[in-house]
Amino acid sequence: MLLSAFRSWSVWITVAAVMLGCQTITASTTSRPRLMVMLPSDPMDAAVRDRFLRGFATGAHSVAACDAPMPAVRWQDIASRQSPLQLISPSSGIQLLVAPPSADLRAFAGVSRQRDLPILLPYQRGTSLSTLRGLEERQRLWPLVPSRLDDVRATVAAAMQEGWGRAMVVASPGAVEASVTDQFVDLYRLAGGHVETFEPTPVQRVDPLDQSRFNRFRDDMNWSWVSTVVVADHPDGPLASRLREAQQRGVFGGGAPETPNWVWLSVAEVLTSVPDVPWQQLGLQHPARGENWMEFQGAYQEQWGGPPDLLSAAGYDTARLLALVAAAPLPKTGDGAPDPMGWIDPDAPSVSVCEALQQRRAGQPLRLSSAA
Repeated sequence: MLLSAFRSWSVWITVAAVMLGCQTITASTTSRPRLMVMLPSDPMDAAVRDRFLRGFATGAHSVAACDAPMPAVRWQDIASRQSPLQLISPSSGIQLLVAPPSADLRAFAGVSRQRDLPILLPYQRGTSLSTLRGLEERQRLWPLVPSRLDDVRATVAAAMQEGWGRAMVVASPGAVEASVTDQFVDLYRLAGGHVETFEPTPVQRVDPLDQSRFNRFRDDMNWSWVSTVVVADHPDGPLASRLREAQQRGVFGGGAPETPNWVWLSVAEVLTSVPDVPWQQLGLQHPARGENWMEFQGAYQEQWGGPPDLLSAAGYDTARLLALVAAAPLPKTGDGAPDPMGWIDPDAPSVSVCEALQQRRAGQPLRLSSAA
């Protein structure tokens, strides 16, 4: 516990040291935007805070390397059951809010509406981004990390490249991975793949504790002779474990245990726990990332001595975006209100942070090269 606490404090000290030199300047300049960053405060979220802040500190260092200051930021803790609206008074003057990782989008959409705020979403994954599409406030909610759809699309492309064009999709009903099976099926079929099924739906949903349901899936596999099975479960999940044990005993017919091949729908971070088996397996080596990932990775490893992940990359991009927001007067909306994100041009060629700062000071629209 003491070591963990020390590490958290060391990250905060690094962030504070990077930003300390600009606090007095920005505090005395009333034209600077008022920025708030919310971070989760529950004990179980300590690792999330640490990873985000490490990335943020690396991003702040990249801004300092351009001889540019970081803006003053109001840091705000938020507990899992706490309303973000209660933490921002109408008189606070906050002009841009950075939501915590994996934020409740409906709650923050309410903040955007009631406090008239654009909101940066550093790290949202999975079904969260599907929720975003249905929100009226979506035009003022800015996600940094791409949808998991990009990861699913990459998995489909890799499977087809291997020649695995005929598959059966099996999902554990309670698994997170089960939320992307429909997307996988749609993309797989668009790519020319064939999904084999003996059910009314293309996805075989198998409760690993239901012996008769598992036996039915086993029989379907034997009848179909598919050479590939797509597994929507955590690698250590109950369904994946049972499937693995069954295939090792050769109960799926064909050339088992060497076949069928397995395609994992798990995120890259958890696939490190996949055990070695006699059959071929395919899964993401890493999630979808930005074009500046390699530069970020090198800077992060030099500063912290270990490899980064997508969450730390989101912290890195957040720091650089906040520096750009504060680098020049804010653009105006059609009705004359300040628009902290109005300088972004998603169709522009991406540029380095130093070039972006120059363009921002010149009042030019731009797109920053990102890591996440």
